[in-house]
Amino acid sequence: MADGPPITVEVAFDGGPNSDTYTWTDISAWVTGLSVKRGRNSELDRVEAGTLSLALDNSDGRFTPGKRITGDNALAGNPNPVTFALDGRADNTSVHGLGVNVSPDGTARVVSRTVATNGPRVACYFAIAWQDASGTTVRFVAGTRFVADGYAAVYTHSETPPANAVKGTVWVYAESYPDGNNGVSLTLSNPTWHRGAPYYPNVLPRRRVRVRTANLLPKDVATGGDISRSSAMFNTSHVTGGWNNWMTTPKSGAGAVCVGFGSNGTADFSSSVKCGFTQTVTTGPWWRRTSNAVPVGLAKVIGGAVYTASAQVQLGASAPATSVVARIRWYNSAGSLISTSSASSAVALVSGTYVPIALTGQLSPTGAAWAGVEIGSAGGDNGAYIFVDEIQLEQGAAATAWTPGGSIFSGYVEKWPVKVDSMTATVELPAVDGFLVLGDTELHTPYQQAILTSEPVGYWTLGDAAGSTRVENLANDVQPGALVGSKYGKGTPLFGADSIVKRDSDTTCYSLANVASNKGSVVDLNDAGRRTYPLGDTLTVAFWALPTQPAAGNMVTLFQAWDDAGLRLISFRLDSFGYLQVETGFADGSSNYLDTVISGVTLSTSSPSFIVATVAAGQTNLILNGVPRASSRDVPTSNDLRDMKWSSVAGQQAGSIYTEYANGRYGHVAVWDRVVSQSEISDFWGLADNGGAEYAENEATRLSRISRFADFTGEFVADAGLSALLTPTWDDGATALDEVQLAAGDGSGYVFMDGDGRLTFHNRQRRQSAPVRYVLSDSAGTPYEPGLEFEMDEDQVVNEVAYKRPNGVDSTVRDNTSIRAYGRKTKSIELRVTTDTAVLDAAYSLLTVYANPIVRCDQVTLNVTATPALYPIVLGIEIGDRITLGDLPASAPASSFDFYVEAIDTEVHGNGTAPEWTTTLSLSPAGATDVWVLEDPTLGRLDGPVGLAY
Repeated sequence: MADGPPITVEVAFDGGPNSDTYTWTDISAWVTGLSVKRGRNSELDRVEAGTLSLALDNSDGRFTPGKRITGDNALAGNPNPVTFALDGRADNTSVHGLGVNVSPDGTARVVSRTVATNGPRVACYFAIAWQDASGTTVRFVAGTRFVADGYAAVYTHSETPPANAVKGTVWVYAESYPDGNNGVSLTLSNPTWHRGAPYYPNVLPRRRVRVRTANLLPKDVATGGDISRSSAMFNTSHVTGGWNNWMTTPKSGAGAVCVGFGSNGTADFSSSVKCGFTQTVTTGPWWRRTSNAVPVGLAKVIGGAVYTASAQVQLGASAPATSVVARIRWYNSAGSLISTSSASSAVALVSGTYVPIALTGQLSPTGAAWAGVEIGSAGGDNGAYIFVDEIQLEQGAAATAWTPGGSIFSGYVEKWPVKVDSMTATVELPAVDGFLVLGDTELHTPYQQAILTSEPVGYWTLGDAAGSTRVENLANDVQPGALVGSKYGKGTPLFGADSIVKRDSDTTCYSLANVASNKGSVVDLNDAGRRTYPLGDTLTVAFWALPTQPAAGNMVTLFQAWDDAGLRLISFRLDSFGYLQVETGFADGSSNYLDTVISGVTLSTSSPSFIVATVAAGQTNLILNGVPRASSRDVPTSNDLRDMKWSSVAGQQAGSIYTEYANGRYGHVAVWDRVVSQSEISDFWGLADNGGAEYAENEATRLSRISRFADFTGEFVADAGLSALLTPTWDDGATALDEVQLAAGDGSGYVFMDGDGRLTFHNRQRRQSAPVRYVLSDSAGTPYEPGLEFEMDEDQVVNEVAYKRPNGVDSTVRDNTSIRAYGRKTKSIELRVTTDTAVLDAAYSLLTVYANPIVRCDQVTLNVTATPALYPIVLGIEIGDRITLGDLPASAPASSFDFYVEAIDTEVHGNGTAPEWTTTLSLSPAGATDVWVLEDPTLGRLDGPVGLAY
C-alpha cells in the first residue's frame, strides 16, 4: 500500500500481551487491504470489542507460522550459547559479534540469534559491519530492534550487502535497560546467516498490531486537546502569568490549546507550552502512584533515529507582537528528561491567522523512549497569548502532510491463517483490541486481587478445600505451604471453615480447635524449610484472625517465622487479657518488641481482626483493622532482617518445640519484602470489612482499580467520576471486561478502547452540548455519500424503566401516555450506587429522553478515495465525537443535524493502483442526550431539541 493513504501498519513480534516493552515492525508494504470495526449499535448498548482484519501478501512466506529458512547456514559452526554480563555496561554497547565472508550478489542476507536474559528486559538491536577487501568498513548501521527478556526467542534481521563488501560481522548491541542492568546477563545462541527472503520467527497469536498515522503524538495532543475537551495533555511551567486552556479557535477539528505566556523575560523559551509531558503520581489511590514519571501525551520513540516536529500557531487577538520557536524534549523509559533538541528558527506570529512552525532532522539521543514538542517565546514573551493546533511529531528527516496523531486501531493478533495455492499466498489476519485481553483476564475477589496486585512474596488465603494438606500460595503457585500436625496429637484442624472476611464470604478459612498443651497443628508456609523468602531490612506481614483467648497466665502464638538457625524473625502472640505482643529479630541477634497494653487495645474474640506489622529502619509498627496501634520501643543495633525459612500459623512448632497452639480461625496470610504503606493497608481493610460501612468510590476510580487488578499495561483515560459506587464486589473468576463494563454503566457512562489502545471512559456529562469536532458538508469541502436515510420508529422507545440497586430500592417508573401510544417497552437497570435517588435519577433520565420516538439517521458514509480532504477526519475521528451533517436537502427534516459517533467502520481495499478507502460512521442524534446548562461557556449552547439542567 505504498501509494495508499497516510497510514502505517505495524506488528510487534516481540513482547506478549502483558509486556510493556516491545518493538514495532512495519509491514505496510505487504498489506493489500484492511477492515477496522469499532463501536456499538446504539447509544444504549455497550461498546463491543473492536476488530481488525488485515489482508497480507505472503508470497515470500515471511508471515508463515513456524517457518524456518532452509539451505546452508554460514554460521552453523557457532551454535553454543554465550553469556555476557551487562552489569555496569553503558547504553548502546556491543555484546557479541560473529564474522562471515560474503559474495555480493544483490540478495538480502537474513541473520538470526536466539536471545534471552536472566529475567530483566534489555532493549537490543542488530548491526552488521560490512567491510571491503582492504578491511575498511563500508557500512555499519543500526538494524532491527527487539526487546529480550527471560524467555528465549528467535530474533531476525535482513540486510543486503553493499556491492563492494567481502565480509561482514553480525553484532548484537544492548541499547538500553528498561529494568536497570544490575546483575543482568544476556545469553545468545544458534546464530544463522542465510541468503534468501526474510521471515518473522515470532509469528504468534497475541502479538500487538496497530494501524497508525505518521504523526506519533496522541490525538489529544495533535488536535490541541479537543478530544478530552481540556488542556490536560499540555503543561505550562513558566512562573509569571502562565496558563493554558482548551479553546474553540481551531485550525482544524474542534479546538486548539490556548497558552498565556505571561512576562518572564527575553530568553528563548522563557515562556513555553510543553505539548506532552511527564508527571509523577503522588496522590490518589496507592495503585495509581509511581516512583517513575508517567508519560502524559508523549510520543513513543527510539534512540538514534531522526525525527521532525511541526505545529500551527496563531497570535491571540490584540496580543503584542510575538515570535515563537520549537524544540523536541527527549525522555528515557523512566520518564526522566534526557535532553532537548536544538531550537527551530523563530517564526513571527500573526493575529487571527495560523502560521506553521517546523523543526526537521533532529537525531534522538541514545536511550530515548518518549518525546514531546515544546513551543516557546523567542526574544521576549511580552505577556502575549497564542493558539496551538495541528501538532505533529514523526520519524523522518522532513515533515509530511498533516494527519491527526495516533492510531485508528491498536490490538492483538488472534491467529495467522495462511492460504496457499499454486500462484499466490495470502494471510487473512484477524485482530481484536484490548477488550480481548480484559475479557480473558479472570479476577480474584476484590480483596484478594488487591493483595496480589501489591506484589507480596507469598499470599496464602487458607481457603483450601476441606481435607487439604497442601496450602495454595496465590502469589507463587510453585511454593505452596503445608498443614503439619504435632507428633503428639493434631487437635482438630479444618480447612473449609466459614470465611472471617466479611466481603470475601465466598472464601473459606482455616480453623483449629481442641488443642491441648503440645497437641495441635500449624500451617507451615515454608513447607518444612523447603521455601526460603530472603529479606533485606524491610518486612510486612498481614493476616486475619479470630482467636480463642487463652486461659489465665497462658500465651498462644498466632503467627511466627524464623530463620534456618531457629532464630526468630517475627512473632505475634496473644495473652490471656487479649493483648497482642509482636517481637522482631534481626540478623545480628538484636530484637525489638511492642504490645498493645499501653494503648489499651485488646484483640476481639467475637469478630475477626485484620493484623498487620511493618518493619523498617529497625522499628516495628502494628496496625489493627486499618488503624496504627503500637510501635516498638527498642532500637536494634542492625536493621538487617533474618530470612524467612520456617513459619507456623496458629502455634509454635519448631524442631522439638510444640507449644502455644491457638484455637480459632485464620485466613489471608500475606508477606512482603517491603513496607506496605498505610494507604494500601487502609484499602485492604476497606475492601474486606471497613467496619461494616460502605467503601465507596467513583466510577473512574473503580475503572482504574480494575485495570490495575487486570495488569492492563495500556493507558487509562477517564472523564471525572460522577457517581458514588458501592464497595467493589464480584465473584472469584469474574472477567475484567465484565467488571469495567458494569462499573461504567453504574455511572451511566460507557467505556471503550480508543484507536490508540487506551482504555477510555466517557461519563454521563460528556454529551451535554459537546463541541462539534467535524462538519461534513459539500460547502465545507468534506462531502458525505448521498443516500442518507432519516427515520422515526419506535425501536428505541423506552416508556417503562424497572430500576433497582443492591440492598436498596426496587421499583418502576413509566410514561403512561407513551405506553398507550406505542405499547409497553421496558428497560431494566440495576446500578451499584450508594443511594436510591441516584438510581431513580438514572431511570427518569432514560424515560425523559426515550419515551417518544426520535428522528434518527443511522449512518453516513465517507468516500475518502474520492475526497482526500476527508483523510484528516477519518484518521482523527473517535467514538463519542460530535459531528454536524450540513447542506441537507430540502426533503430532510432540517438543513443540518448534529450526531454523536457510536461506531466507526473503515474498509481499505487495493485495486491495482490507489486503494479504495471508505469509512462508515454509525450515529445517534445529539438532541437525545443534550442538556443546556445556564451560562456555561461550553454547555450553554442551544442548537436543537434540548433539556434544561440547573
